[in-house]
Amino acid sequence: MRLFTGVFPPAEVVEELTEALAPVRAANTDLRWVAPERWHVTLRFHGDDAEPGDQLDAFRGLTAPTVRLAGSGFFRAVLWIGVEGPLEPLAEAAGTPLDQWRPHLTVARPRGMRMRWPHVEFTGREWTVREVVLVRSDPATGYEVLDRVPLSTSNAPD
Repeated sequence: MRLFTGVFPPAEVVEELTEALAPVRAANTDLRWVAPERWHVTLRFHGDDAEPGDQLDAFRGLTAPTVRLAGSGFFRAVLWIGVEGPLEPLAEAAGTPLDQWRPHLTVARPRGMRMRWPHVEFTGREWTVREVVLVRSDPATGYEVLDRVPLSTSNAPD
């Protein structure tokens, strides 16, 4: 089973980015755009043959970070929107080597081999990561949240 541990932005952040990307989408029909309900930050990809287990245990009691979406870039044939803020403790808890990780949301992929990537100017509102989820990913059926763990919000802003 294909699993990843990640975080999903709240609806108002998704809506804000959707609106900001509308003109970029209209001008770049040679991209396959990821559906907004699939936008997430992967903390760790567990593999194509992983089984659900204790992947979320290390997150229990961790403090909820405040982050924002900002900037853009491209690598490995994806257009992404960056994430600013202290997500490193979550990535470390997931067991992800930080030197191999860049927090981002994948928003598009090319339709063909040759691609001229658009630059996206975007800085979104701050939001607090309230939970970490374990997700089953299936190309045919989409995402299914298998488990979730809330983060401590005792010191986090609303």
